[in-house]
Amino acid sequence: MGNKHYIVLMPSLVKQFFVQRPSVLSSDSFLHWIHDKYFGDGGASKRIPEHNFHKVHSTFNPLMREPFLSTATARMRSLVEEQVIGLIHLPSDTGKRGLWERFANFALVGEKSAEADLFPLVMSFVASIAGVPIMGLAYVENNHRVVEDLWAFDNAFGALLAGLPGLTPKLVKARAARTRLLAATKEWNEAVAAVLEGKDPGPKWKDLSDVPEMMRLRVKTLRDTNSEEIFASVSNLAVYWALMVNSNKVTFWMLLHIVSDSELLENIKKEITPYARRGAANKQSRLALDVDGLVQNCPLLKATFFEILRLYTAGTSYKRVQQGMILTESPEDAESLGKPKPQTYHVKAGTFLVIPHATMQMDPRLWSNPDIFNPSRFLVPDNENGMKMRADPRHLNAFGGGQSMCKGRLFAEREVLIFISGILTAWEFKPAGGKTKIEIPKTYYNSTGSASPKSVIRVQVSRRAS
Repeated sequence: MGNKHYIVLMPSLVKQFFVQRPSVLSSDSFLHWIHDKYFGDGGASKRIPEHNFHKVHSTFNPLMREPFLSTATARMRSLVEEQVIGLIHLPSDTGKRGLWERFANFALVGEKSAEADLFPLVMSFVASIAGVPIMGLAYVENNHRVVEDLWAFDNAFGALLAGLPGLTPKLVKARAARTRLLAATKEWNEAVAAVLEGKDPGPKWKDLSDVPEMMRLRVKTLRDTNSEEIFASVSNLAVYWALMVNSNKVTFWMLLHIVSDSELLENIKKEITPYARRGAANKQSRLALDVDGLVQNCPLLKATFFEILRLYTAGTSYKRVQQGMILTESPEDAESLGKPKPQTYHVKAGTFLVIPHATMQMDPRLWSNPDIFNPSRFLVPDNENGMKMRADPRHLNAFGGGQSMCKGRLFAEREVLIFISGILTAWEFKPAGGKTKIEIPKTYYNSTGSASPKSVIRVQVSRRAS
């Protein structure tokens, strides 16, 4: 696109890439491109002063800190505890069927089980809950199409980012979905701003008390910097989008691999049992999830999460070189490629450095048998007790690295572990249609950095007996 790009694949060079300061390597050009081409801000992010752009962007930082992490995690846990029993509705259940059941081609099989397409079932169930700790319940309730629009918009990520004209039905649908999402976020921005100013946001937004402090700060910062209305809408839609579209798919792939492997399923059930319990009164009562226990004391669960990230995410670190720099291979990397000595690269200012993480995640220099699903590759002896194991991400950089590492990674990890533990504690899964095994499908990438399945995975779902 008129610039020279260097693709970085050497592990030692990747490490040097991540330690560079923003004054040397900058993400601004790529962020402006995404704001313009994908979110449709018409170049608004480029027009605001650079220091204001960075001020708005820095409001992501609370994602990594307290109180957001604990507050949002607690809200997510409470919602899953309460609602996971409604993943599917059997004849004996009361209450309205969820949106996710309609998307999943739900069909009853007798009195005690139902069949559903697993991918849309998990994707939409997670999305219907996960948006609440980010934007508050009113955003979700006032926009009943938000989940459907989010998937239509995300499914055209590559085409929109490339700036292709909206001629195909898919792109027409994606642009219409984007328009509705931006309108919904604009209205939400105005309502939150009214509350911050002590004004009445109107009856539609009568309760915004659960909007997290981080999002209130973003709304305030956008107002204080006199940001354009379209940039404000895009900025907060981007938060919702970024924290939704990848973790939902990761949850699906993780659940699929667990329920398709009886040994892994039993081992993980055993591991999470002390931290994921159903109420004793009846089988349909809400769950009790101990998030700290799941994160800290369930190494196989966490290692499986890392392995799913390795196999099914394809993030990209993309930066403009602001100042000329030198990168030098390590002796180990040079030897692995049969080079007599490490090679040094002089990278000029104005060029771009790109790390395709999916390629690194399948690099046989880093991972033995990289095509094989093997969570144990992330299990290592615990530092304090060598008789126990712990999950170590090793050189997995699915969330990027350095100062530009994804700010939502800790929240995303907790989100996925909460949903997986809740679903496995409440439900059993078997292959549908008389099949003997749940197959792992081939993948494709048509949206952001997580894979989608090429084929339908039909499962039979029943309430767990014990």
